[in-house]
Amino acid sequence: MDLVDGWTDDYVRKMNDVWITTAEQVVALGATDGGVRAISEQLGIEPGPARELLEAARANLSAAARNELEQPADTSEFGLGVLPLVTDDNGNS
Repeated sequence: MDLVDGWTDDYVRKMNDVWITTAEQVVALGATDGGVRAISEQLGIEPGPARELLEAARANLSAAARNELEQPADTSEFGLGVLPLVTDDNGNS
């Protein structure tokens, strides 16, 4: 992140505080719902400048890396909550 245009030492430190240490991680975060908001809140800046920093991080990556990181992750094979209730023919669990 130190080599990405616009990213000050303070911004890099603030992201490091939450274990975001690479441009790839910033781009992946920015691709999530609320990602720009999360970046702006972590850095203590408005969403507009946060979006510009996100774009600077994107510009630091190859086109292939950008495309891969901006796709939603397939979590279909991971347990994400309570298992469905299993019942017998009489509705008993």
